[in-house]
Amino acid sequence: MGPGQSAAFDVAGPAGALPIVLIHGAAWTRAQWLPQTQALAETFRVIALDLPAHGVCAGEPFRLAAAAEAVAEAIAQGAGGTQALVVGHSLGGYVAIMHAAAHREQVAGLLLAGSCVDYRLLGLVSALDAMMSLRLVGERRIVAMQQKSMREMLAPDLAEAEIAAGFTFGALPAVYRELARHDFRALLRTIARPTLILNGERDRPNRRAEQRTLAACQQGQLAMIADSGHLCNLERPDAFTAQTRAMAERLTPR
Repeated sequence: MGPGQSAAFDVAGPAGALPIVLIHGAAWTRAQWLPQTQALAETFRVIALDLPAHGVCAGEPFRLAAAAEAVAEAIAQGAGGTQALVVGHSLGGYVAIMHAAAHREQVAGLLLAGSCVDYRLLGLVSALDAMMSLRLVGERRIVAMQQKSMREMLAPDLAEAEIAAGFTFGALPAVYRELARHDFRALLRTIARPTLILNGERDRPNRRAEQRTLAACQQGQLAMIADSGHLCNLERPDAFTAQTRAMAERLTPR
């Protein structure tokens, strides 16, 4: 294990800078954030972690409360108690909301990407669909299809890095069941922190729900990554990084 690494998270960047915590989506790992980590660590303290049931934590069960506590622990260890900009994509956005509701003292602001869908109605159906896909298609074939998609979508070096980090589609049924149990907009209403709602232009499910999510934010703003879908941080990494950097700069004490 190298410098700036723990079993479950990586830390890069100057110790005294504003921390940016990056939380990946379902089935992914902290490697989802490689473009942002490389670009932001010159200026900010960047922390990217693996959630329970993902990456090096693949042997753990997935529970949202445990995921939120994993974020709190990564901030405590990697940022020394300094408030952080917490960035979450898809599942990571919902984890970020739950973490912020429980640990406001750790949060300077939130950036929620692809995390507007209300899963209270869809979560159990999505969990069943995931279970059936795993049973009928098999996780190995699903991973192979994901690898093919990565090679078609991403630059070769980035695609191979994502593939090498692996995917854990077996976690999806538990993830969807957990998402179905919570009203995340109600949690957002309790969080008095600057919050950026950020979606890819072609991410239709989240775009349809973004105004309702924005309305739940006490200090909300809305932005879009043009010419991208749900995986906007990988499809348009420079644009996503620019949005993250701009928010971090607004939160950095002068």
